[in-house]
Amino acid sequence: MTSAILYSGLGLDRAHAVRRGGDIAELMRRPGARFTLYWRGRQLVAGTPPSVRWLDRAYGLRLAEATAGNCLLLGEDASGPLLALDVSGLEADENGPEMGGNWVWLRSVGGLLPAQDSALLAYARGVLVWREKTRFCATCGGSLLVQDSGHSTKCAAPSCGALHFPRTDPAIIMLVTDPMGRALLGRQPVWAPGMYSCLAGFVEPGESLEGAVAREVWEEAGIEVRSTTYVASQPWPFPSSLMIGFNALADGGEPVADPHEIEDVRWFTRDEVRTFGEADRPGAEGRFLPRKDSIARVLVNAWLKG
Repeated sequence: MTSAILYSGLGLDRAHAVRRGGDIAELMRRPGARFTLYWRGRQLVAGTPPSVRWLDRAYGLRLAEATAGNCLLLGEDASGPLLALDVSGLEADENGPEMGGNWVWLRSVGGLLPAQDSALLAYARGVLVWREKTRFCATCGGSLLVQDSGHSTKCAAPSCGALHFPRTDPAIIMLVTDPMGRALLGRQPVWAPGMYSCLAGFVEPGESLEGAVAREVWEEAGIEVRSTTYVASQPWPFPSSLMIGFNALADGGEPVADPHEIEDVRWFTRDEVRTFGEADRPGAEGRFLPRKDSIARVLVNAWLKG
């Protein structure tokens, strides 16, 4: 199942020994250096079908100088360093600056890209969004010095010196079933009308993953879970989560939606879910499943196959 999970399984040498203490300015100038770009939440792809649009060293260096944007080492291949550069400082219309490709939201094309490209762009997005949002020391409010080829920062204040690393929030997501073989699906009011998905939530301090599954299902649906089985995980840089997928078994009962988070939650049979459609073509009663790039969809599809 894990091979079908988008944004995971990146087969890239992340060059840990190089990036630790590495000088990003020096790495950007190495022979064979190539750049993938990020602009105001979007990333650059090209071609049909699309793939990552890489820019060569000379072009990347000119952009880095023009924008003073965040840059980080993603890893290395046989040709040289692979880097991600934030060029959000460039002014352009809604189509983005002209770079010989298309500026896209990763979720809109993730399933169309080669799997390794999707995983690489998710990796780049996760770190660059963290850099974009982490401008000052969370301990003292001081300025930050970039370290480890863009993968950490250190407070510049001698009296502080706190280290900061990219943030990843663990979140559990679970397909709950009952002895009748039904699945528990719900929807949040902020979702597009008609979309139903697995229940999910963030892990709280002092809580195990299994404990988080049981708590979230109880809080959101009033259903008690009696067993959980880990399935797989998925990097989810929208903006900074790791989705940890479970199957869970409950004895049944009538679900009651938490009015603060859940608009509707109910048991569905496989035949009922098979009548659901996609976001662009809803099925019975206007219902549709989550997008195919999500681990929620992987869990539901596996259940549908029995």
